[in-house]
Formats: sequence, structure tokens, C-alpha cells
Amino acid sequence: MRLDEYVTYDGIGLARLLAAGDVTPRELGFCVKSAVSAVNPTINAVVELYEDAIDRLPQRSGAGPFGGIPTLTKDFPVEAGRPAEFGSMLAKGNRAAHDGVYWQRLRDGGLFNIGRTTSSEFGVPATTETLLYGVTSNPWDPTRGVAGSSGGAAAAVAAGIVPFAQGGDGGGSIRNPASFCGLIGLKPSRGRITGSPHANAPLLGLATAFMLTRSVRDTALLLDLCHGPDVGDGYEICAPAGSYRDAIECSPMGLRIALCTDSWSGTDVDEEVAAAVKATGLLLTAHGHHVEEARPQFDYFDFLAAQKVIWAADSAAELPAIAAHMQREINADTLGASVFALYRYGLTVSGADLINALATYDHVTRQVGRFLSKYDLLLTPTSAILPEVTGTYDPARPGIDVNGIFADLEPKETFTALFNGTGHPAISLPTGRSVGGLPIGSQLVAPFGREDLLLAVARQLEESLVQGEGVWGQGRPVVHAGNIRQ
Repeated sequence: MRLDEYVTYDGIGLARLLAAGDVTPRELGFCVKSAVSAVNPTINAVVELYEDAIDRLPQRSGAGPFGGIPTLTKDFPVEAGRPAEFGSMLAKGNRAAHDGVYWQRLRDGGLFNIGRTTSSEFGVPATTETLLYGVTSNPWDPTRGVAGSSGGAAAAVAAGIVPFAQGGDGGGSIRNPASFCGLIGLKPSRGRITGSPHANAPLLGLATAFMLTRSVRDTALLLDLCHGPDVGDGYEICAPAGSYRDAIECSPMGLRIALCTDSWSGTDVDEEVAAAVKATGLLLTAHGHHVEEARPQFDYFDFLAAQKVIWAADSAAELPAIAAHMQREINADTLGASVFALYRYGLTVSGADLINALATYDHVTRQVGRFLSKYDLLLTPTSAILPEVTGTYDPARPGIDVNGIFADLEPKETFTALFNGTGHPAISLPTGRSVGGLPIGSQLVAPFGREDLLLAVARQLEESLVQGEGVWGQGRPVVHAGNIRQ
């Protein structure tokens, strides 16, 4: 298969070619290698490819609906024995001790992990720029960033290296990179993707793993393959009424959709971003939905203070264990300035502080839940800003403290982090472009457990916007494997 052919298919499209015998997993692996060689020197999205995994790709279609498609995983623990360095000097050389249960399910569905992508350090900073791996650049404009923390995954998918890639979202870390790179980024409901063999969901329930994709149908099938609790999970989310693949075949009508383009943090929303989201609202109206301006009422600054405590407490608990395992000291040489500042703040957090922060989250969750009981969906920007020039939010700058970390995050996570706290499902969709050609994502949020509704409406929008080349008719980024002549 030629590289310019390979990049035109989503995962399901490639799976159909595999099933028909028109291509082999081994050939797809060579396409990934060629794509990495072509674009990675410019975007720095892929840390490494696993030659042993590529060598083991079969010569015929394998089991599961994806039949042997190679993909990439984030630089976090996903697959046993593979490097998991969290984008940090502190964890350099670390390897995952266990498979994630959700990853076992995806592997059983026919995916092969053949490499890893860059991440912001421990998923904390607002940008994928680390002391360990340097800057990951946006394929749409290599002077721009990709947000964080799943920035390498987003850049790799947008540049045509793989049809989808694994990421994780603790405050917007799937959705913001998806928005910046013109992709689909779903954060499922808390508990939909088990965190087993560890917690139900990492980061005290705020974080979840999933995938960044180019098509709604891939998103739906991937969720079908990996959702659900593991034996021994502390709680079990309600099961979906049917498959997510079936859910996207229905076309909802008459939904009540709240539209909010004014940030609840007070940060300015870029005019082009607001206009693109309002245009998405008009498109939803054209599909027969009822869209009106409304927003959940809650105290953002209480929520933000609680978020600082929870993230810092998690950092203070987790980093010493990693340091001991790697036989390293926690200091300014092993941690970037942002993560080191968060860790130091975590050492000052008391047990009472953490309990009070979790109580704040519980209160906000009920407020947002009551709001969503009046609406079927909430439509907002994903990020308040367009992709910024790299270096704008330098996570290694001297003197940064915990307030500086969250000030850096605010333009990107104002609209996203709330739903990590409440646990509601949320998805970023590539519904707009700036005058300069940069992607703009719209975020849809649904009541708890209603990924089916999110995906069905996402499919409606996709059918309206898929015209021409690229994801949802956006065209191709400046840096793209399909631009390479073979």
C-alpha cells in the first residue's frame, strides 16, 4: 500500500481492506514507519517505534474487528514491559508493570501497539514541551503547539501516521489536543473505561484513558471494545442500552441544547473560537434541535482551588513512589519546574484539605447535574484560544508556582476540566477553522453515562461537514504523511 493511499482511510476503512486481503498488518506497519520517517523530524510526536512489535505484525488479517491495525500509545503505563516515562527525567527508563485492562480489550479487538507518543510531563503542564523530549509541534502550523497532555497522540493522528492513537484526559488532555489538531476527542464518563488493575479511574477519579480519532465510527467501535468495569472495581457505571456503533446510526431530533461561549473562569474567549461554536449551534438548529444560550451556575474559583489541592495531593503521593522505583531524587534536575512546583505544593496539603476539596467537587457535580437534567446537551468551545506559538506557556520557566501552572492551563481547560470533576462525558469535535487555517474544536457535554447521545449527534455533524479532503473536510495539515511523494 502506498503512503498516500494509507492516509485516506480511518480505522474501520483499513479493517475492511485487511478483511478482504487487500493489505496486511505488516504492510500497515511499514506505512507507519514511512510516515514517521517523513513527518516526525518536523513535529516530534513519536518518541520511538518498537521494532520487535513491527516485526511481529502478521501477514494476514487477525482477530477482532480491527484485524491487526498498528497504533501508538501515550508515554504513560499502558502495555506491560513497554517504556512509560511520563515525559519526565524522573521516570526515564521506567517500564509499565501491567497491561491496562482497557488496553487488553483493545488488543483483543485487533490493535497492535507499535510505539509511543510524547506527553506533557506527568500530564500536568498546558503544553507538550518537556525537558526529556523537547517540543511537539502542530501539523497545521509547526510554529504552534498541540496543548497537552496527549499532544503527541494528536499530532501523530493529524499528520497521518496512524488513524487513531491512545491518550488520557485528566482535565482536557484528550479534548484540547484534539481541538488544536482538528480531530475527534472523547472523554468518556467516569468509570466507563476502567483504570484497572489500579483505581477505577486515575487521579482520584478525574482521569480516564481513551483514543483520539479521525471518525465518529472509529470512536464508537473503540468504545464498544474497551468500555465496562473490571472485576473488583469499586463501583460500576450503568451499561449502555446497546452498542455505540448502533447508536450512531440513529439521528436524534428535537434535543434541548444549551449553548455557552462565555467562559465561567472569566478568561477571554477568542472571537474566532466563539464564532465557530455559535456556527455549530446553528448547524444543530438546522438538524431540528432547540439551541438556546444557557450555562451551569457554580463557583468556578472554589472549583479551581479544589482542583489545585487534588492534583497536588496526587502528585505528592505518586512521585515519591516513582522516584524510589527509579532510585532517583525528586529535585529540579529530575522534574521540570511546573511539576516540581505542584509536588512541593502537594507536600503542604493536609488530609482535611483534600476531604474539603473532594466535597467541593461533589457540590459542583450536583449543580452541573441539575443543569443537565434540563438539557440533553451542552455546547461550548473546547479551548478558549487558538493553538498558541510554542514556548508561550513554557512549563520549565524559573519561578513558576502552583498558581502559575493553573493560569497556564486556564485558557485551554476552562471549558474542559469541569467535566473531569463532575464525571460527565464530553467530546471535542472539529467543527471550525480560523481565518489562518487553524482548527477550532466545539465541545459537547451530555448527562452522565450518555456517550450514545454524544456520538449520535457527533455523527449528525460529521455527515454535514464531511465534504472534501481531510477530517470533516478540513483539508490536510501542512505537515502530513500524504503529502510525501513515494
